[in-house]
Amino acid sequence: MIEGIKIQNFRCFSDIEVQGLKPINIIVGENASGKSAFLEAIFLSAGAYPLNTFQFRAARQLGSQFELRPDSASYWGLWEDLFNDFDLTKQIRIKVSGVGSSHSLNLVRTLESSQTVSLGTQPVPPQAFPLLTFEWERKGGHPIRVTPTMKGNSLTVEVPQHDHFPTLHFGPHISDLPQDNASRFSELSKDGKIQPVIDALRTEFPFVKTLSLEINSGIPTVFAEVEESHRKLPVGLISDGVNKLLSLLLGIANNRNGTILIDQIEDGFYFKKMPSTWRVIHSFAKENQAQVFATTHSQECLDALFPVLDANEEDFALLRASRSDGSIKFTVSNGRKFSSALSQEFELR
Repeated sequence: MIEGIKIQNFRCFSDIEVQGLKPINIIVGENASGKSAFLEAIFLSAGAYPLNTFQFRAARQLGSQFELRPDSASYWGLWEDLFNDFDLTKQIRIKVSGVGSSHSLNLVRTLESSQTVSLGTQPVPPQAFPLLTFEWERKGGHPIRVTPTMKGNSLTVEVPQHDHFPTLHFGPHISDLPQDNASRFSELSKDGKIQPVIDALRTEFPFVKTLSLEINSGIPTVFAEVEESHRKLPVGLISDGVNKLLSLLLGIANNRNGTILIDQIEDGFYFKKMPSTWRVIHSFAKENQAQVFATTHSQECLDALFPVLDANEEDFALLRASRSDGSIKFTVSNGRKFSSALSQEFELR
């Protein structure tokens, strides 16, 4: 379990340290206070996979496609927004510490250079420019260094085999592709471990009789047998709430002893269902020893958490993000203080 994290020169964070993290961590705060960036830092530190940064672009509605040219501006345009104040001379460092292990990620401009050649008809003198190196370290292991390079107008990333801290990131506005859920479903099913997922889903949505893996327009997709329907339906066709909860349950079950990051957890769930949804998520995460970090803007979502929180204070922490004079601060409250604030109807968002 992650107990603390220190972030330097990443996104909106110049230098911040957060301690006292728990199995379930709820992150609140105004817009532009660093909630999503905090999740991104945890996700990026889990393994030296540079292309994970492009998942952030899609989640932030910046698009997932881009054009590359064989020059420095095009190359650094992929990475410069990771650096605090777009200052490429700084070194990004994310250090995660926890029970039994720790890991860190450094991002730094290297003295290595990439030589480019013209793709047009007129030859130009070759150019060289610094590259970005991702250096990932895990306690007891050797450093892993990955340096994306340009070859013509293509990006080449050679990632050596290494241990990856099991982490899944669920961004707002976008859902996992059907084949992602299908793959996780299949892995659990092959090991005879899918039934707990089905049982947990039915606790919240009892009209779902069972789940199965089917082919839909050539794509493996999780289907559900539901009451009052003579035919199985793709789960995504039933409702956003059913599909989202299934995604979270499959993610938790496939990342046992890992970390689940959920941006805007309330999205897709009907507010009257949130108390029982929280019970399912808390119970399933505890059963699988998975740590959860979830952001929310919804007071209804927080109020719905109270019954579970009040009975399991030791499992929860509230992280309140705030921005003042351009600086980001996180205040951590333990479960007892969190529960007390909700019971007294304090404004926590």
